[in-house]
Amino acid sequence: MRKKWLGIRVAAGLCAALGWWGLLYPELALTPDTVKVSVEDEEGALTELPREWSFDSALYLDLLDADQGSITLRSRLLAELKELFKSFNNS
Repeated sequence: MRKKWLGIRVAAGLCAALGWWGLLYPELALTPDTVKVSVEDEEGALTELPREWSFDSALYLDLLDADQGSITLRSRLLAELKELFKSFNNS
């Protein structure tokens, strides 16, 4: 039981460290591998917008100025953690 909580604490600490890095240096955290900008049409289909990436990109400022409800967060890490917690609750 103790090892399980240690693993959870290590995972939470790692997520906090990576989040802090993204707050300090958003231009390094918001890369084409981590951010995809897409537009939803009337039918609900998503079309990804091609975006030229550079260190001087204003993507961070665009995200800050976005309207409420226009940003959707999808994280593979959060999805995996959700599945992990579900498996702990089922056992």
